[in-house]
Amino acid sequence: MILTDEPLSLPIRAVPPPPAAFPLLVTLAPLVAAAAIWFVTGSAFALIFAVLSPVIAVASMCDTRRSQRKRGAAERATYDEGIRVLRSSVTERHDLLRRTLRTRTPSVKTILAEPTGAGRWRDTAPTVITLGLGCVRSDLRIAGPAESAEHRELRLWAGTLTDAPIAVDARAGVGIVGPEALTRALARGIVVQLCFASPPTDVAIRSVPESWAWSAGLPHTLSGRCEAIVVRECGRPSVGAVQSPARLDHRETSTTMTITTAERLEDLPPGCGTVVRVDGPHRATVLASAVHAGGLEFQPELVSAEEAARFAAEARQQARGAGLLASGPSLPRSLAFSELTFPAAGDASGGAPAGLSCVLGRGESGDVHVDLVRAGPHAVIGGTTGSGKSELLITWVTSIAGAYSPAQVTFLLVDFKGGVAFRPLSALPHCVGLITDLDAEAAARTLASLSAELRYRERILRAAQATDVADPRVASGPTPLPRLVIVVDEFATMINVFPQLHALFVDVAARGRSLGMHLILCTQRPAGVVRDALLANCSLRVSLRVNNAADSQAVIGTDAAAQLSAEIPGRCLIAAASEEPRLCQVATAEEVDIRAASDRAEPAMTGSSSHVRRPWLDPLPPLVTGSDLAGIDDENGDGLLLGLLDEPERQRYRVARWNPATDGHLLVVGGARSGKSTLLQSLATDTRCTLIPADVEGTWDALARACRRLESVGPVVGDPVPAQPRVLLLDDLDAVCARWDPEHRMDALDMLTTLLRDGPAAQLFVVVCVQRLVGALQHLTATCENVLILRVPNAAEHQAAGGTAAQFDATLPPGGGRWRGLRVQLLCPDVRAAVPTRQAPPAAGPEPLHPLLVVTRASAGAAARWRSAGGGNNQIVDLTGKPVLSGGERLEVTAGGGAVIVLGDAEAWQTQWAVLAALRTRATLVFEGSSLADFRVVSRRRELPPPLAPGRGHVWALHPDGTVTRASLPGGPVV
Repeated sequence: MILTDEPLSLPIRAVPPPPAAFPLLVTLAPLVAAAAIWFVTGSAFALIFAVLSPVIAVASMCDTRRSQRKRGAAERATYDEGIRVLRSSVTERHDLLRRTLRTRTPSVKTILAEPTGAGRWRDTAPTVITLGLGCVRSDLRIAGPAESAEHRELRLWAGTLTDAPIAVDARAGVGIVGPEALTRALARGIVVQLCFASPPTDVAIRSVPESWAWSAGLPHTLSGRCEAIVVRECGRPSVGAVQSPARLDHRETSTTMTITTAERLEDLPPGCGTVVRVDGPHRATVLASAVHAGGLEFQPELVSAEEAARFAAEARQQARGAGLLASGPSLPRSLAFSELTFPAAGDASGGAPAGLSCVLGRGESGDVHVDLVRAGPHAVIGGTTGSGKSELLITWVTSIAGAYSPAQVTFLLVDFKGGVAFRPLSALPHCVGLITDLDAEAAARTLASLSAELRYRERILRAAQATDVADPRVASGPTPLPRLVIVVDEFATMINVFPQLHALFVDVAARGRSLGMHLILCTQRPAGVVRDALLANCSLRVSLRVNNAADSQAVIGTDAAAQLSAEIPGRCLIAAASEEPRLCQVATAEEVDIRAASDRAEPAMTGSSSHVRRPWLDPLPPLVTGSDLAGIDDENGDGLLLGLLDEPERQRYRVARWNPATDGHLLVVGGARSGKSTLLQSLATDTRCTLIPADVEGTWDALARACRRLESVGPVVGDPVPAQPRVLLLDDLDAVCARWDPEHRMDALDMLTTLLRDGPAAQLFVVVCVQRLVGALQHLTATCENVLILRVPNAAEHQAAGGTAAQFDATLPPGGGRWRGLRVQLLCPDVRAAVPTRQAPPAAGPEPLHPLLVVTRASAGAAARWRSAGGGNNQIVDLTGKPVLSGGERLEVTAGGGAVIVLGDAEAWQTQWAVLAALRTRATLVFEGSSLADFRVVSRRRELPPPLAPGRGHVWALHPDGTVTRASLPGGPVV
């Protein structure tokens, strides 16, 4: 019984106040006051106040009584209103209780009045039935003390619900005593309610009396269900749809609902949970019940045989539309694959068969055969979790594989639940691939190959002048085509990961019939996931148990799949084209059945037909060698070899080449150990390429020579074939730029920009390798026509190099990357011919100098170095700390036989400016360990000298002719 949340309370009746007492003090007080005034004043007028005393007393009494009457009237009105509101609340709650109870257990009259009959089988309390209408406890309580008979009457009225359904559970058994016509009418109402509450898949009529001919029209005659209805008339024989109640098979039936009628109480068998005596058409009494008190009188709900027959006809029509009508042997609760009867194997020769008929399970008329080609050509399977979707797919694939050879049909299995369910099927020779959500990249490239498979099959049909893969001209041709069945488990999950594939599957569905490509799409809720454009081409529909009628309608067009029992996995409804749905129990295929299907295919795999063509290639290997390039398409044979390209959309590999003359400059972006240096070493084996290592001086010199070539519009000195394009290979340019000082970095980038802009006109091209595109290097993506992206640390750097976030892969092996939007694996250099690497010449410089003028910050150490360099014969003049000499003064050197070397720091040379000016025109000025500021202060020149790598002993040399070069110290590196 339903309890209400908000308690109700009785209104409290106000207690009437006691009658008003005579105001004695109010009366005596004026008398005393008047006597006192008269005694003091002697005036007789004071005695007039004594007259007012009784007047005031009487007026006070009247006023008090009037107030009491008004307050009493107000309290009575409040009480009456409380009683009225309470009665209204109780009435509303009684109405709510009645509606709720009638919704749970609708009356027979309501059921018979509905035009759809059993069209809305309900899920809640299907065995609770209504005997009629009467008074039951409402469990509605009114709080507060019962002060009067009215209160007691209100409480009794609130606790009793009139015209309420007298509901009992039929599983406890119902015994009906009374005249035969009345007991049958009440029993018919009970059976109608039970058949209305549960579909034929949940309730079956197992035994009825001979006089119940109308019950033969009910669809609830299937065996092996959870509930059984047995009707018995004591003293009369019963005929059942299956067997008598005493011989019910309890292995199949968990509950038996027995309805027994008798004319006398003592004729009823023991064990009836509810016993009812029918006294007349409008009066019956509950004699025994676990819910209701004995002696409860109610109005019974009686149903005539004509009304029951009309209900049976409507229920049968509804069950027929839902595919639940029993028409043959009962369906088992479970079925092994080995229990099915398989037809003899047909011709296993190559070529696609006309159909793909196989056995899926057992229906009401025997084994259920399904032909994916003729009934499809594509199928959609719906079913909630635990309904047996994966088992159905495994059985379907195994059954087809056992009936047809790999030359006739192949399978692509897509399992976005980790691949565990389909793993045994991958052992079938028919299986050309198993795609799971554990390898997203492999899944993406394999699914992308399906578009190419469509084009490939179109070319084969066009060459054979055929319109269908089953055409004999295709089977006898050089490339026969087996049918390809694409089986997808959890289609919704796959579309969430790869939303672009929905358009591809729509294309496959539209053109797959003639091309021999078929889809079996499985998902929990096809509505909203499989769009109309795809669903329209999936004529074969299979629905296991679903959660609601909408999902059932979306798959098979009826609500019946929502009524399938959750306790029987593998129970489904199969609808093909305009046929009515067929009820089927799907067989369960085990690994032994899969091995048996594989063994049956082995004889057909001998000889020339042993190779099953895969519609796609494996992902690129992590190591590409020369043998991997044998037989690979090489469209651009004149370019520089890079590696191997993956083109899943065209079902092929292709040699990756870069032709500088037609393609322009190349930018290579990759992190540490991503394969950049290996690529440059490979390219350097070509005579057209010059490798520039990542060196501060070498990179600068190479850029400077290249810019001089552009200025002269001539070949670089030393080029063997000036007419051919020349390629500069710059390694780790970003690392070199970081070691240059800002001025050298700016000039070097200006030279690089000049080469990128003007180089192609002079047949000079550049390959720039960087780890990161930072600072001024970011413009390289705009000036280099080609970008090769190798493995980088994160997606942001991948996008900065021009790639897309979807293509970023942090697990790429060395040499793996993206080239023109495709996956590329660079060729290992050790498989190339042993061609000496041609590198840029070393930094040019004169022989160790014996200069006259030296600018150094450490004059003491430099003096010792220069003295020892000449065998002790060099004459050293240290200007540091000397007084200023005039330009005409003579420098005195006492020793002879060696070079005269004048040295000092920048400040000393500025001080001795006259000496510097006098000697500079005929001596070399050397800057040892000096900065750019020292160079410019002393030389009074603004041009930028070449950069110096630290630790190599290189200096700047300003020659008398004004040229600045890089030179080597005679004493080795500067410390």
